[in-house]
Amino acid sequence: MFHPLVFDNIRVVLEGAVYDRDFDGAITITGRSDVMDMATFHRLFQIEFKQAGVADGESAVLAQMQLRTGLADIAAEQLEQPLTEQIGCTICIHFHLPMKASKEIPEEARAITALLDEIWGQRPYITHTLKARLEEKRYEWPPQRVDNQITLDFYRKIDEGNIDDLRDLIDHTVQSLHHLQEYVEGQR
Repeated sequence: MFHPLVFDNIRVVLEGAVYDRDFDGAITITGRSDVMDMATFHRLFQIEFKQAGVADGESAVLAQMQLRTGLADIAAEQLEQPLTEQIGCTICIHFHLPMKASKEIPEEARAITALLDEIWGQRPYITHTLKARLEEKRYEWPPQRVDNQITLDFYRKIDEGNIDDLRDLIDHTVQSLHHLQEYVEGQR
């Protein structure tokens, strides 16, 4: 008989809880992906959403929740052998928000990190990755805007024992999305 992986069990609960928030009208799901990479034998599930009522465009903040597992965890679970310290998967949250390109970006990044630390209690490790688009024949510098990918990484594995925590994780993500959207709208 087929026994679903820890990854599959968590993915089903995570996806269902995010769709519940969409049905409640708090968010709008904008994309989802469920990938099995046969080259490296890892799984990735990601679901992306924005705050409900926010129009698509340059000022929309997107949240993306990613669930991953790899070969060692999959093999250890299937073979029932201790190939890894703990069998499970990792979850990571990304926020994508537009920012005006300016000298104040480091201060804005600190302010955003402080805002997220208030919500998350300084639990996840937060990084900012800035990206600017330069178009052919118009290499304008500095750019007018940059895209900031904020990553919240928990640096630990989760398993079925953490399923009850997923609703709180989603609530914190939706709350963060709301505050980041307000931040972006306040910067215009």
